[in-house]
Amino acid sequence: MRLHYFFGDEKVCMDNRDINQFTGTGLKEDEIRKVMVAGDRDARIRALRTCRLRVLDEVHKKQQELDRLDFCIRQISENVKA
Repeated sequence: MRLHYFFGDEKVCMDNRDINQFTGTGLKEDEIRKVMVAGDRDARIRALRTCRLRVLDEVHKKQQELDRLDFCIRQISENVKA
């Protein structure tokens, strides 16, 4: 089944294989469209690397949240032992 998306004035046709390729990547719908309309292989790779940086930034933010939670747990544990 072919799906047709419009990104600006450009029409993008994607089949299930194209869509499945991006399943579980963390890409947003508009990012997938940007990759699909990027043109040649190098442009698509650049677009994907930009998306990768965004996802990695989200991972770093989540890691900071986990670190803060671990700190809170340690603080409470130490106060209980004292």
